[in-house]
Amino acid sequence: MYRHHLAILATALLLAFPEDGQAQASDAQELILMPHIPDEVRVALPITAQVLVYNPDRGARPIRLEKLEVSVEGDREYVIGESFLDQDLPGGDEYGAIQALLERLPHEVTELHRPRRYFAATDAPEFVGPEVMERWSEASSRLRTLREAYDAGLPQPFAQPLVIVPLDQVFEANTKSGTRATLRFTLHFSSATGSANSASTTRTITFLGSAPSLPAGLTSLGSAPSVHAGDLHVHSCYGEALGACGDGNCFAETFQLSGSFSYAELKPQYQALGFDWFTATDHSYCINSSSEYQNIVSETAALTDADFICIPDIELSSDEAGSQVGSDIGDTVCIWMTEANHMGAHGITSRIAGGDDALFGFCDGLFSDALADFRDNIATIRSQGGYPIANHAMGSFGWNSYDEARGIESNALHGVEIWNGGGNQTGQGGHVARWVDWMLDGRILYCYSGSDTHDEAFAFGAAHAVLPSGAAFTKDSLEGAIKNGQVYLSNGPALALEVDLGGQALFMGSLHPLPAGAPAASLTVRAGYNFGASSGTVTLFGGRVGDSSESVICQSGALTGEGLFECGDTLTTDRVSWYRAYLEFDDGSRAAYSNPVFFIPSTDDTFNYCTAKPNSDGCAARTGWSGTPSVSAGSGFTIGATELTSGQPGIMIYGYAPNYLPFQDGTLCIGAPIVRTSVQTSGGAGPCGGSMSLDFNAWIASGLDPGLTAGTTVYAQHWYRDPAAAFPTGLTDAIQFTLEP
Repeated sequence: MYRHHLAILATALLLAFPEDGQAQASDAQELILMPHIPDEVRVALPITAQVLVYNPDRGARPIRLEKLEVSVEGDREYVIGESFLDQDLPGGDEYGAIQALLERLPHEVTELHRPRRYFAATDAPEFVGPEVMERWSEASSRLRTLREAYDAGLPQPFAQPLVIVPLDQVFEANTKSGTRATLRFTLHFSSATGSANSASTTRTITFLGSAPSLPAGLTSLGSAPSVHAGDLHVHSCYGEALGACGDGNCFAETFQLSGSFSYAELKPQYQALGFDWFTATDHSYCINSSSEYQNIVSETAALTDADFICIPDIELSSDEAGSQVGSDIGDTVCIWMTEANHMGAHGITSRIAGGDDALFGFCDGLFSDALADFRDNIATIRSQGGYPIANHAMGSFGWNSYDEARGIESNALHGVEIWNGGGNQTGQGGHVARWVDWMLDGRILYCYSGSDTHDEAFAFGAAHAVLPSGAAFTKDSLEGAIKNGQVYLSNGPALALEVDLGGQALFMGSLHPLPAGAPAASLTVRAGYNFGASSGTVTLFGGRVGDSSESVICQSGALTGEGLFECGDTLTTDRVSWYRAYLEFDDGSRAAYSNPVFFIPSTDDTFNYCTAKPNSDGCAARTGWSGTPSVSAGSGFTIGATELTSGQPGIMIYGYAPNYLPFQDGTLCIGAPIVRTSVQTSGGAGPCGGSMSLDFNAWIASGLDPGLTAGTTVYAQHWYRDPAAAFPTGLTDAIQFTLEP
């Protein structure tokens, strides 16, 4: 009944506005060619391009498609690729009329990334205001009618042939950054009378060259961390409304009438962009069965190798919940029966349902509830070990459930997509502002990005995952870096952040616990940057929960090339706080955002805090515990240390206050007065093979320290010998615990 109501509304709109979109097709009977190929690349290799071929001539006999040819224009034009077609193509004007309507809808609604108009007149204005919904409904209704005609046997007037474009024949090995090449796509065909004809169009591709790398000098992930650029938001032909792969067309994707690729075809496009991973995130309403999702799992697994990783995820549609902040076009088109948002369901192990692939299948109906509460969907993602990201928080199908959206502190949302789609995003507004507002209100959230492409791959503010020195590039290590916030977002320049506290550096993404009573401490906020050949500024921000806005800790003057920019600040210890970095080119053409380092006061009874000094074996020895601390038990609370240097003496030290004091190339995490326990030997063999332990309840029972009474909070750390280190001692992290009766 609900969709019948929409059909009546859409039909009324069609009758009221029949002329728009149709005149373009009837006035221009020539073939329309629309190439889909990345317009910027960093690596010259063969990629798959697609060319939509549309015949708008409704009354004529079919033409015969023979060959699609790709050539490079210049002083000497030469052919680099061809595809033989051998098929008839009839005419039809309604398909083009619908495409013309879509081209005039706002980009944030359609998610189309076309460089220019192919179907609508170039001077036709973009739809705005209430007309956006009206035209969306009109396009949807006309598509439904057209699809029914195709199902009844009406020949389709379009084809989408593929052709291999060997970019290594376009750009030579020594090509300079910024070099442009024009490709001509020529379709050879025979007219209805048998005469030979051709039609052509061009696309210009810019060679960007290698992306700037992180500078030396950041120490928190070792001397040579590796950077891996990728895309967390990718759609494929599983979501195309006509000609889809998978289990059938997804008519809920009204806007996606052409240009979609398979994941196998997208892989070399991403490699040409200099990326080495992406996540498959087709809409949940297009992936309608577990078997279809398993097909995606199998396809992405087949594409994964030592140099490239493809991860099967999903973009999940959910119902909003609680009070709403504003509304968006997604709410409006569903006649306010659905207030929905989209999230990236990452790291999942099985399909999560959300809508269906019928027209308006992303909406709840009058008597149906196709979408689950977003809080329930978050819980499902978390139960699978995944991490949910709020997609396009301020856009269509954005996150208007502001108050109900929680973060990592509640095991809820993991992050926010602050860079969605292409364009030269700069500044702190839009999605960035929503992310910062959430953090100021107490949410702990990482920032992420996604192209949201439904067509070809393209250069945008990619997510750059940073792996520690020596870490292998595997699916587990990559997802670990992404999940841990070890990511910066950039459309070119390199940017990473670390915070030096007590002599040890914390890399961006760190969730650093603060012990009870931790004193205000001095720290250094440091950004590693690389502008390449350009110049710009780096800004370091600090924020605290409860403040009205972030503060600029410091801003650089004009910088160029690569280096480190840093400044000091005083750590707030009574509430959650963070530091992050932002980079912008002088001309506004490029930008980068780091993830924050968070400092979080802990409310746990027993927990780790502070930072271990990396030892000469390459390990950060860790303090652990088992049991319950008690002044009367006599035994049963063991404090130990692992991954020490083997066969070396060491002791556990403790005190009654926390600290962050640079000490012997590490951090002394305990405030004076400091109590030393008995000397032990770490034992073990081989690198990081040493360990030691002490039953602290037995230590209490010995009576050696009368200050150990019920209710006392204790801070403990291990100090051990490390002969091969520059300063020959090692320090673990620390623990805080409170003595029970």
